[in-house]
Amino acid sequence: MDHTSIWNNCLQNIRQNVDPQSFQTWFAPIRPVALKQNELTIQIPNRLFYEWLEEHYVEVLKASLQQALGTAGRLQYRINPVRGEGRNGGPANDVSKNGKNETGGPAPRPAPGNPFVIPGVTRPRIPSNLDTRYTFDNFIEGDCNSLARNAAKAVADSPANTAFNPLVIHGNVGLGKTHLLQAIGNYITAKFPNKAVLYVSTDTFTNQLVSSIGSNTTNDLVNWYQNVDVLLVDDIQQLVKRKKTQDVFFNLFNVLRQNNKAVVMTCDRPIIELDIEERLRSRFQWGLSADLSMPALETRMAILKSKADNTEVDIPSNVAEFICFHIQHNIRQLEGVLNNLVLHKGVLGDGQEIDLKLAKDVLKNFVTEINKEVTPDVIQRTVAEYYNLDVENLASATRRRHVVLARQISMFLVKQYTEESLKSIGRMFGGRDHSTVLYSIKTVKDLMETNDDIRKSLGELERKIRIGQGEGSEMDF
Repeated sequence: MDHTSIWNNCLQNIRQNVDPQSFQTWFAPIRPVALKQNELTIQIPNRLFYEWLEEHYVEVLKASLQQALGTAGRLQYRINPVRGEGRNGGPANDVSKNGKNETGGPAPRPAPGNPFVIPGVTRPRIPSNLDTRYTFDNFIEGDCNSLARNAAKAVADSPANTAFNPLVIHGNVGLGKTHLLQAIGNYITAKFPNKAVLYVSTDTFTNQLVSSIGSNTTNDLVNWYQNVDVLLVDDIQQLVKRKKTQDVFFNLFNVLRQNNKAVVMTCDRPIIELDIEERLRSRFQWGLSADLSMPALETRMAILKSKADNTEVDIPSNVAEFICFHIQHNIRQLEGVLNNLVLHKGVLGDGQEIDLKLAKDVLKNFVTEINKEVTPDVIQRTVAEYYNLDVENLASATRRRHVVLARQISMFLVKQYTEESLKSIGRMFGGRDHSTVLYSIKTVKDLMETNDDIRKSLGELERKIRIGQGEGSEMDF
């Protein structure tokens, strides 16, 4: 077997004995270099890996190496030459499965003149844990998120000189908090390659802390985190009821901020609502809190179109509008709907277009009610019910104020959501002429600009019409 096969065997064993985050951080970056008899050489990114592996995972390495090469197996570390070689250009010291060097003594610590010393490097390389798919370019901006997006961009442009420290981005699930957090990291990594950026979830930080407490290495963990220039922490609401984690994070936060390091966090609620220690809450409120609210229909459609373009899928505008009227509170579900549309289209064959029928079939897995196609009858029933009127009142000759308003709004909505002509709409409402219909539509448009109550009522009516809450508008499947 070659060095790659041997190391892959080792990784299979290691994966079963360490948590996933530790595996990704400390073992995934390692590359096998050579195999000579029973000696496996692996390449590690930097000096920190040698120290951390020897302090925390020497037993795991021993067991995996023994399983792959037998009891005579030995392990040799080598610093990544791309990032810097030893002063003599040679490999690292040999370390056997028992953590001993080839003379049988303890594995040496890096020291001046030792091949582990990397010229010009004074701190460890921090694995960023970033997902490169998340950028500012593919984050769709709208009124719902402009403050958070602009604040995030300001931090990314100048992480060491921002007034938003910390920046806390809060909002419900699926509105783009993680996207913005990762976009900050990816932008800084590209613009400032020498800055150490780290993305970590609060759960991961807690698990690392628990592990360090068990091995009595908490100070080492905190010292390692202090090498970060930009710390991106996801889901800080999970600090609640974790007193030890709060204590450690409090001290780490103070050190990072005092050293002009940037801290950005996300939360599913405003900081004031977090049940955490007051001293920590006050620190989190030093900077800026920016919320992400539910995006408007147009923004949701733009998000869906962007995701569709990225997957080279064509979604007609009427289908996109239909989907976005139903998926309102969790933008992450839009991607789920899109993926399902693509899968259904693939199963049905290339001749299958993405149309309203297919969208309705897919949406049944995401929402409990789907409306049928909007018709004048649906609009009239919904408006009449909203204003506590009989549908017949809308076509009557009465000039009572609230009936006239309901009639005008009905005409406006019929024109907006159907293909009916002005003449046809007039016939539906008691045989009125097209000029009366035009006047009604203009009146409603003017009221939308000047009357908050009318604007709110129209929003509620549109929601009722689209999600099928009008009487008799549910669709039978």
